[in-house]
Amino acid sequence: FGDVLALAQAVGFGTSFFITERMMRGQPDQALPITAVQVSVTSILCMIWCLNDGWMGTDAGASFGLPNMLLDPTLQMAAGAVLWTGLITTALNRFVETTALGKVSSAEASVILATEPL
Repeated sequence: FGDVLALAQAVGFGTSFFITERMMRGQPDQALPITAVQVSVTSILCMIWCLNDGWMGTDAGASFGLPNMLLDPTLQMAAGAVLWTGLITTALNRFVETTALGKVSSAEASVILATEPL
C-alpha cells in the first residue's frame, strides 16, 4: 500500500505543478489567491484524514487542538512545530512555488525539485 501512496504522491505533485503553471501563465498576478485555494484544499483533506482516522471528535483529541496546545505549557513546543509546519513549510512554500511556476515551466521545476534530496 505504501508504494501506491508514493506513486500517487508523485502523480499528484506533477499534476499540481502542471495545473499551477497553466493558471500562472494565464494570470501571473494571481499567485496569492491560487495559493490560498491550494492551502485550503490541503487543510480540508487533512481534516478528512483526521476524522477518518478517529483522531477528531474524541475527548483525547480535544486536548491536542491548536488552541489548547498553545495554552498548555507542556505542549507549546509541539504547537510551535505545528504552526511552523502549517505556515512556513506549507503555505509559504506553496506561495513561492506558485510564483516560480509563473516564470519556470513545470518540467523544469520538476527536475529542480527532483534534485532536492541531493
